[in-house]
Amino acid sequence: MKSFNVKAPDYIYKINPYIPGKPIEEVEREKGIKNIVKLASNENPLGPSPLALKAIRTCLKNLNRYPDGSGFYLKQELVNFFGGSRGRKKSELQGLTPDNFILGNGSNELIDIAARTFCERDENIVSPFPSFVAYELAGEQLGLMLKISRLKNYALDLDDMYKLIDGKTKVIFISNPNNPTGTFFTNDKIINFINKVKDNILIIIDEAYIEYIGRSLVEDIDITDFPNILVLRTFSKVYGLAGLRVGYGIGHKDLISLMDRVREPFNVNSLSLVAAAAALNDKEYLEKVISTNETEKNYLYGKFKKIGLEFVETGANFILVKLKGQKAAGISEKLLNAGVIVRPMDRFGYGDMVRITVGAHKENVKLIRSLRALREI
Repeated sequence: MKSFNVKAPDYIYKINPYIPGKPIEEVEREKGIKNIVKLASNENPLGPSPLALKAIRTCLKNLNRYPDGSGFYLKQELVNFFGGSRGRKKSELQGLTPDNFILGNGSNELIDIAARTFCERDENIVSPFPSFVAYELAGEQLGLMLKISRLKNYALDLDDMYKLIDGKTKVIFISNPNNPTGTFFTNDKIINFINKVKDNILIIIDEAYIEYIGRSLVEDIDITDFPNILVLRTFSKVYGLAGLRVGYGIGHKDLISLMDRVREPFNVNSLSLVAAAAALNDKEYLEKVISTNETEKNYLYGKFKKIGLEFVETGANFILVKLKGQKAAGISEKLLNAGVIVRPMDRFGYGDMVRITVGAHKENVKLIRSLRALREI
């Protein structure tokens, strides 16, 4: 048998592939356990919006047709959402148009598209750590130099990130709130940072979890005055559509136009387009998701305190929890055996911490019972 001799560039061999959280079905097969509780991937425990499900069912009969490659209707809904969903006139939100939006197969794809659109091989990316691994992967896959800024007190160190900028810096990533710590900044602090950075550097503001804390950056700026800003949003978290993979970016029309040249045609499928548009308009569902998350988050805070576990207060739908010196991998495996999936943080430099998604109440009760049963914690 011949050996494999097709060589990749040297930088490809240095990439550590992204390892997703284990799906429930896999754990059931491996462990022979039923009633698994998955609290590892920051998914919405309430499921998709009923309006989104209705829209999907209506669209099924047209799956023989290619999706709308421009995402016209979803972009129009996004324009309306940012123009009027919060009681503000469109003129007060600086007249966002469909040209200010780009759609992606999740916000992950838009991170990749941005790097491929704007970065050359001799340039670098500034990224916080620990944070969303897609930032580093976007640079590693292009062989770019990565300039990593360590968190300070579990939060992004914006001063340190600024110091890392040099003449070859092309992209800066800011996650707000940050994953996996849940810490966040008010928009005025982010704007202060943006104003210090030269306008030939692309600053990507990742707002995957912004709905849990409030205002998007685009509600406080005129995007035409910040042409080097790309704000990323997703329907995977608060909208409960993680399985459909649909996200979007907001930016200056010239920035979006360049990214559209790199974007693959039909990158968002038909079901994702109609489901996202419907979910965007389900205000009652959105309010329920946010309210439930807040209630269950506070429930977990109280239980963690009673158990004696330290944690980082969060602006998202997950909590970073410290395990009293115990190894995250070991505790995660024991919880797995009890039918609870959490995310160990050793790969992110927190060897004694796990990230726990805020689940539905029954799921959270099972988590707390399982933690109490582990006497060594």
